[in-house]
Amino acid sequence: MNHRIALCVFSSIFCFSNIGLVAYQADAPSSARKLVTRIEPEGWGGALPQDIQKVIESAGSEILKYVVPNKPILIHVVPSDKVPQVDFKRAANGEYTVRLSAKGRFWAQFAFQFGHELAHIVAHYERGNDNKLGNENKWFEETVGEVGSLFVLARMAETWKTKPPYTNWKSFAPALRDYLDKLIKDSAVPPLENMPKWFLDNRPALQADPHLRERNRIVAIHIFNSLERDPTQWEAFGYLGLGRPDPGNSFECYLENWYFSAPKANKGFVKEVADILGVKSKLINDHAK
Repeated sequence: MNHRIALCVFSSIFCFSNIGLVAYQADAPSSARKLVTRIEPEGWGGALPQDIQKVIESAGSEILKYVVPNKPILIHVVPSDKVPQVDFKRAANGEYTVRLSAKGRFWAQFAFQFGHELAHIVAHYERGNDNKLGNENKWFEETVGEVGSLFVLARMAETWKTKPPYTNWKSFAPALRDYLDKLIKDSAVPPLENMPKWFLDNRPALQADPHLRERNRIVAIHIFNSLERDPTQWEAFGYLGLGRPDPGNSFECYLENWYFSAPKANKGFVKEVADILGVKSKLINDHAK
């Protein structure tokens, strides 16, 4: 085993009108026990905290039905006038603080923003900060957040057709899908076969600024399409960011660390992500044979 193999392997992550006046509550999602939320009571532009909580629990359940956390994820959701984010600092009991900028009864926007931050939590976003890693690969963490946003909108659009948080919210399922479809339509996504060339051209900009949302979303849409075919692969993101990067903090080694950290059932998905971007890794290709 050469030095690079040892380094990379053994060092081895919408608005629904005035529907806030609810009448009949549907059954809670079975995965709700994995998520414990606390909603700040004020500052939501007229939206009721209990309704926000139902939307957030619905969004969270769509990801957490495929992810098994070691213990319930505790989240304090607070309003923000800035960009949505999850704080690095956690409460003494392990509770995350998630800040959302959505206001009023724009439930799709609440779901979109929360899905992004929950994906960060599932992918253990704090590892990069704890390990004092460089930001060269942080763009991919932001891309995973975008994947979470797209995924919860798609799945909620289906779930709400028959099992919304409240039975009189069924008619709003199409609005969730419309919100998602517009995001995808406005993204001008290159076809899959063109993505390696696209990534080669855009890689320097992504590494320099991880918050290029339009470009992050282009990559996210292709990964989202893969998860639509096999949503169980959400488990793979729990192994993102493990190990230490090589001295150059290369994206190739970042993916190799992810591949060799992930369980056998998820390795094919990690390789698929590498293939989407045209990232060549002899370590991954040789192992996958």
